[in-house]
Amino acid sequence: MLKVNVSLYGSLARFGCGKYVAQVTVDLDSGAGKVELLQKLGIPLHERGYLFINAVLCEVPGVNTSANELLKEGDHVGIFSVDRLYPYQYRDGLPMSDGLKETLKEHGAMHHSYR
Repeated sequence: MLKVNVSLYGSLARFGCGKYVAQVTVDLDSGAGKVELLQKLGIPLHERGYLFINAVLCEVPGVNTSANELLKEGDHVGIFSVDRLYPYQYRDGLPMSDGLKETLKEHGAMHHSYR
């Protein structure tokens, strides 16, 4: 088992019993990744916006990587709802996971919105 700390922002706070922001500690099986975390929290993919693991950007709205970054004991995960966007001017130059880098090679650079 491992414990991760999760911050949920915007409408996703309801998955942590919050209104605008929620902090929860989640117990996961060893070897679990972000996919299992989202499933355990019950967060639908269409509601997931930006997802950070230890301040590294791993997912962006409208783009779902096939990577399942594994989590470690004590990791911090920040998950933003699609209605709480990370400011566009800060998107370039952020540390990104390898999975997101590979996905963006296929999709091109990040955009303000996706279809």
